[in-house]
Amino acid sequence: MGLRGHVDGMEGRYVVGWALGGHGNATITIATSGGEQLTTGRASRHRPDLASLGLGRTTLAFRIPVAFGAAPQHLHVYADGEELPGSPIITGSGRFDLYCTLEAATISGWVTERAADFTPPEISVIDQHGRAVGRGTACAQAAPADPLFTPARFVIELDDGCFGAERLLHVQVAGRTLATLPCHLTLAGHLETITPETVSGWLISPEAPARRFGLDIRRDGKTLAWMRCEHAREDVRGRFPGCTTPGFSANLKPLPPGRQSCTISLHLAGGSELFDGPYLFASRAAAVAAAHRLASHGATTPLPDAERAVLQQALQDFLLKTRQQDRFIVSRIANAPPPPRLVILIPVYRGVEITRDCIESVLAQSGDALLLLINDASPEPGMAEMLAGYAARPDIVVLTNATNLGFVRTVNRGFGFAAGADILLLNSDTILYPGALQELHRVAYAEAEIGTVTAMSNNATVFSYPHVELRRAQLPDIGWAELAQAALVSGAGTYADTPTGHGFCLFIKAELLARVGRFDEAFGRGYGEENDFCTRAAGFGYRNVAAGGVLVEHKESISFTTEKSALLAQNLPRLNALYPEYTPVIMEFERQDGLRRLRWGLDRLRLERAARRQHFVLLVGNHLDGGTAKAMDDIEQRIGYGGATKLHLSGIGEGMMELSCDAPLLRARFMADETEALFRLLEAADPSHVLVHQLLGFDAGLIARLGAWTRTRHGVFYAHDFYAACPRVTMIDAVGRFCGLTSSDTCARCVAMDGAHENSVLNTLTPAEHRTLFGALFTAFRHVVTPSEDARRHLARAFPAQKIEVLPHPESRTRPITRPRAKNVSEIVLLGAIGPHKGSHQLQEIARLARLTHPHLHFRVIGHTNIDTALSAIGNVTVTGRYAQEDLKSLLAATKGWLALFLSAWPETYSYTLSEAVRAGFLPMVPDLGAPAERVRAARYGVVFPFPSPAAAVLETIDGVITGRIPALGKNVSLAQFFSATAARRGADILALHRPSLAVVE
Repeated sequence: MGLRGHVDGMEGRYVVGWALGGHGNATITIATSGGEQLTTGRASRHRPDLASLGLGRTTLAFRIPVAFGAAPQHLHVYADGEELPGSPIITGSGRFDLYCTLEAATISGWVTERAADFTPPEISVIDQHGRAVGRGTACAQAAPADPLFTPARFVIELDDGCFGAERLLHVQVAGRTLATLPCHLTLAGHLETITPETVSGWLISPEAPARRFGLDIRRDGKTLAWMRCEHAREDVRGRFPGCTTPGFSANLKPLPPGRQSCTISLHLAGGSELFDGPYLFASRAAAVAAAHRLASHGATTPLPDAERAVLQQALQDFLLKTRQQDRFIVSRIANAPPPPRLVILIPVYRGVEITRDCIESVLAQSGDALLLLINDASPEPGMAEMLAGYAARPDIVVLTNATNLGFVRTVNRGFGFAAGADILLLNSDTILYPGALQELHRVAYAEAEIGTVTAMSNNATVFSYPHVELRRAQLPDIGWAELAQAALVSGAGTYADTPTGHGFCLFIKAELLARVGRFDEAFGRGYGEENDFCTRAAGFGYRNVAAGGVLVEHKESISFTTEKSALLAQNLPRLNALYPEYTPVIMEFERQDGLRRLRWGLDRLRLERAARRQHFVLLVGNHLDGGTAKAMDDIEQRIGYGGATKLHLSGIGEGMMELSCDAPLLRARFMADETEALFRLLEAADPSHVLVHQLLGFDAGLIARLGAWTRTRHGVFYAHDFYAACPRVTMIDAVGRFCGLTSSDTCARCVAMDGAHENSVLNTLTPAEHRTLFGALFTAFRHVVTPSEDARRHLARAFPAQKIEVLPHPESRTRPITRPRAKNVSEIVLLGAIGPHKGSHQLQEIARLARLTHPHLHFRVIGHTNIDTALSAIGNVTVTGRYAQEDLKSLLAATKGWLALFLSAWPETYSYTLSEAVRAGFLPMVPDLGAPAERVRAARYGVVFPFPSPAAAVLETIDGVITGRIPALGKNVSLAQFFSATAARRGADILALHRPSLAVVE
């Protein structure tokens, strides 16, 4: 074992410390800087406190006398020839040594100076906020027993201001801290009477029960009277033995004539406020008048109807209660005085190195803040030693829980210790970057009603960047330090209201903490306590906000690694029981992405950086399932984008839009009125191509803006449906008929009867305006394409001046086409999501009639319908339910039949379900309407029956196919005709995004 030890200082003319050498008790040598040896000794004295170091024995201390002159000297202390930590010791005038202890509210001890003679100095006691809480002068001994140790003794009684909260007391001589003592003097008491004219109650400290406290009584913030606890209270003495006169009582001067209201508060002589004051008193007349003024203000101030209704009802309830009593009373109404320096509170439990990184990141920018580290009885070896290494710094306080208290109680201990200060609650697994503290403070005091401020982070639920659903330890394109600096520049001074804060990095104003109180310890070891706290804060009218200029790296709940799920399961029900509105509010906040604006600046920076290295294509669509999404996948798989990076702009419902990308990873959301912010991000990426696949769900402003913006780019509009011409998309009218694209006037009556498509947000436009909007949009695109000639003809009727090209979907050729199935009449398959526009009600009619006329037929829906229960009740229809795409092949293989029936009531523009049925070997039967009929005729495979056809006619067609009366196969059958042979190459030509090596395989 190597040398261990330390030089602790001096006791008069003795050098003291301890040392453990490699072979028994170490030899101690003391020498000057010039190498002159002054004295020697051995480290062999007993010192009981060394037992806590786990050294195996306690006889390792030394106390060696040394002679020194009046001039300053550097005394070097060696153990077995090796200099000890704490060496050298500097002697001379003004160099003091001190020892002291704290008992109850008294500090006593001794002080010496490293000089031949010294004058006993003044002793000051300063708390962690820099406030003087005790003072006294040491007194020299008349006849010291040891002439080499002649200390001056002192006894200092602490001020009343030391009571009621945990303190860390710095005992100072000549402005230098020579000892630091933890102090926790609690208060117990009760305010029994408080009126504008009378106060009474009792107050004691269990740690110093004989203490007689002095109290200031203040009216409207000014001292009205001073009194001491001097009344005997036998009832209190029975609970707290040793107390003498804990009671207090005072009669105050009457209020001046005409005064209708006042505040009354009680303070310790040191200034701390007691009993959750101050208390506001108002006469009944004054309270009613105040309510009337507030009601008048609410009536003349523009408020949403719901807020005005809540205010009015609350005031009515208040007036009803006030008129039944003489006086209105409320506590905690005044603002707190300006807080002392910021306290950064870090509870510590696990992760030695990650905690060290956190501490160092704070110290790099903490300024005059006090760093409070609370070791919650960490089980990790090395944690206590690591924290002890910081304890000597004047700007750091290290507290240690005797037993593990859990996160909530540990934080509350910190709240008590830092009473009266602003607090930054910080997880020990975070990294704070430069400027964060100043920006958090700036936002906290931007508006008086702000109570808490939460930073943004890489990993903090709704406060996460790039998005709540995209939490990452690292981003490939940029580091968190650089991103934090960018946030400080782009988001300085910005903030957004949130329904709650997050305890990973939560700035809490002193005023709020004084009014709301501490964390609720019913939340046990943690999770949900900050949500409860912030909800209580909102009840007092405080705002919880997020700071857009602060990004803090969060390495994920080190202390709760194995407990998180259990704690959430335990505490979320409690939170929802207390606040039934909490979960719905959070869900709506997440749906709207309430912090979206705070992320845009960083999104723009990263897109600009990416655009220097890569080029983008913009794909515009929506969140709906169906053929459009499949077509987009096929275009990407078979054609690709020439190495360009995809930007997705999606309509996600209710007029909201989302811009997303995988490289750089981002997801930015926008409301309909935030179009310009969206286009600022698009300008940053500067995509060369704009490929629009769907605009259902986008508002008119976005569509018009998109057209103007696309004119300078390569634009391709894929018309996958008829939304451009028909607000209902399918051209099925209000009475369920295919209208064939009627006039604008008839279309207007149709929409008035039954509405536009449920996802359309163009409802303020007339059908004529709707078509005009899309007609103007089309002129901005180089190509407007449809997947079938039938679709082209319909759109051409609505937009006769527009060139519209036919481009079938380039379906994947990797899946083989199964040979046609053998005839089997036991089942007829229908495929997909079958609503009214796909013939669900016609299927119901056919199935009901078949029970009478074709009892041998059975219909199997592989998918779902809008009338599953009604169809299943008929007895000859089976509905398998929704399926995943990867399960479709096996579902089709398990079907016994060979006919695939299609009953669409609108002219589908392509039909992927037709492709799937043909691939699986089914013979398609389609109505003479839209692309399915066009594709069946081109391939000369399948049956086309008249549209519309009544149920009996459809069954007759099925009979004809089964008996062979209706031919189903042409002379030159080519199943490959269902899949265009040139679609991929023509699609690549239209996109004009070829890489030199691009080869489209047909």
